[in-house]
Amino acid sequence: MTRKGRGYAVVLAAGAIVLAVSTLAAGCASAPADPPQIPPAAQAAEQHQDARITLPVTVGVAFHHPTLANRTEYAVLFTVQQAMRSMVQAEYSSNGQDTELTEYWSGGGLKAVQTQIKDWVSHQQQPVGVIVLDNTKYTPASGTRPASVTFCADWSHVVRGESRTHVVGAAVQSKGAHPTYEQLGVARGTDKHWRVNSLSSAANSAKCP
Repeated sequence: MTRKGRGYAVVLAAGAIVLAVSTLAAGCASAPADPPQIPPAAQAAEQHQDARITLPVTVGVAFHHPTLANRTEYAVLFTVQQAMRSMVQAEYSSNGQDTELTEYWSGGGLKAVQTQIKDWVSHQQQPVGVIVLDNTKYTPASGTRPASVTFCADWSHVVRGESRTHVVGAAVQSKGAHPTYEQLGVARGTDKHWRVNSLSSAANSAKCP
């Protein structure tokens, strides 16, 4: 299933790997039960932003995470990586839709992320720049409790692109503010696929340096 009418490229950096959305999002394949291993994190390169740009342009997510201890841990973190990618793709779209949202989000997590996406679309804006996810911590699932992944989401390198005028708007996060503290619950369904089933966010959080 090929996306039409929008030549954007979303780049997702997971450790040392850069994944281009043009190859990841071209098909509508289901989330793999056994995802490929994600290598240890590497520092993201600085991203220069021009004062005025023409959309569509690149929007990206740099995902920094701890060294992975076992297959379950990287399966969970792979799911988080893909969930964030599908969220950003939907925020960048003209209608807030992405075919892979339900592959990596479910329940309360899906509702929460759809609210965030709706805010971008209703203002006819698109994220432009690089979102940096850092200070990632993983807690394994236990009994009926889902796995937990927390991180600090730095939006200070992202501006609000006006989709109608193609002009750069205000920064999403001021340089003096703390990043947003995000907590995700990740559960494995009966189909053996992990999905983010809860999401809470705290902007300008003192938990984030």
